[in-house]
Amino acid sequence: MIKNIVFDMGGVILDFNLKKTVEKEFAPEYHEVIYEHVFGENSVWKTLDEGIYTYDQVIPGILEKLPPELHEKVTAMVTDFYDYMPPFPETYELIKELKENGYPIYLLSNATPRFFDRFLDVPAFEFFDGFFISSVYKLIKPDRKIYEAFCNKFSLEPGECFFIDDLEANIEGAKNYGMNGFVFHAPDTESLKTALREAGVNI
Repeated sequence: MIKNIVFDMGGVILDFNLKKTVEKEFAPEYHEVIYEHVFGENSVWKTLDEGIYTYDQVIPGILEKLPPELHEKVTAMVTDFYDYMPPFPETYELIKELKENGYPIYLLSNATPRFFDRFLDVPAFEFFDGFFISSVYKLIKPDRKIYEAFCNKFSLEPGECFFIDDLEANIEGAKNYGMNGFVFHAPDTESLKTALREAGVNI
């Protein structure tokens, strides 16, 4: 029986689209170098989510690979990306409905410590009962340990949790630990509602 609904943040609650953001904020001649050294799969920026490095440790290594005219803006974006992640109104309405139907709501997200400076700016978070941020615990999805630590922190049974994430690997990690889950493609909340109902959730 599902008793708890667990959400990822970027790509689920907030529109985290690096490609779209880079193309909007920077001239075309800079796109390739920014993808490679700032927001690419192998960039050190993502290690901030693991809580291994601080901003002061990461940013100089990024800037030395970029032209000087990009330094100020890239520094600001790496330090705080929340202004570039608008909330999905469809997800807000779904979360509100789940809360009104009596379900505890939790966040399980790969995110930097900056989250705690900005989470009050996200309207949906008023409905949440708990927040688990990867960088605080030095764990990252889809490592099995993060799902275990999450359930232990809030005294939850994995089989009673339904986890919603935009990445297949993270859902597989949750399922391997015993949680239910669904790969969400925003803003398609109708498919998500169908999956929730099939799992026995009142929505």
